[in-house]
Amino acid sequence: MSSNSDGLPPYQEKPSSTQETTAPSAHSSRLAYPSRLASSIQTCSISDGYMDHFSITRVSDLTYHLSLTVDPTPIYRIELILGPTKVGNIQIFSASDTTLPALAAARASTEKRSKKVPVGTICTSSPTEPDAHWRPVFCTKDGYTWLQYSSEIPVVKVPGRAAKPQTFKWDIWDGEPTRLFWQGPLPLQTRPLHTSAPDSMPFLFAQVKFEPDDGEHLVQIRRGGGIDFELSVILEAFLFSDLSMKDFALGGA
Repeated sequence: MSSNSDGLPPYQEKPSSTQETTAPSAHSSRLAYPSRLASSIQTCSISDGYMDHFSITRVSDLTYHLSLTVDPTPIYRIELILGPTKVGNIQIFSASDTTLPALAAARASTEKRSKKVPVGTICTSSPTEPDAHWRPVFCTKDGYTWLQYSSEIPVVKVPGRAAKPQTFKWDIWDGEPTRLFWQGPLPLQTRPLHTSAPDSMPFLFAQVKFEPDDGEHLVQIRRGGGIDFELSVILEAFLFSDLSMKDFALGGA
């Protein structure tokens, strides 16, 4: 004869109220916080020292494409304009939308090179507009094998803040990559570091290597400086290349 308890689940005592709610430990409370102050937001700063690498290839006599070295898809189209133009002799367009006007442009000066007269002007925002802002570029040293240019370029110094003008120096040696150096103390510094020369790696913000005979041109740009800074690097590099070609033509005439 079976008992009335046959087939019933084994007896379990009802847990007390103290067992139902377990207070979180100090360790589990800490796990609820993000692992970094910025949480999941990723920032990019010029202080990181990272570089983006670009390739510039010639697609016609007066047209170039700019793309990442890791992806050949053109990002921008660079047009060289012959003759007088209000917008500029060097213009940058979107490569994906041919209906858009020039995004940025550079004008080469027709006057004789001097320290007081700019060799050209740069606009990185709506150059087709009548009230567009154009920034001058000056030649500060003119040697037989060495040229130096100075430019005030807008650059994002702190992530999330607006770009501010900063003095940069271009060094151009015959047969060497064109290099762009930051002038003065770096962001969050009150004076230059004694251990860093003004032409050392912390101050190097761009390098441009133009290859002869229509070879691939390589550009290295410090990441985090903002679009105005990056467009300025491309425009000014093309401006110097244009000036070099004019000097060569005059020398050979």
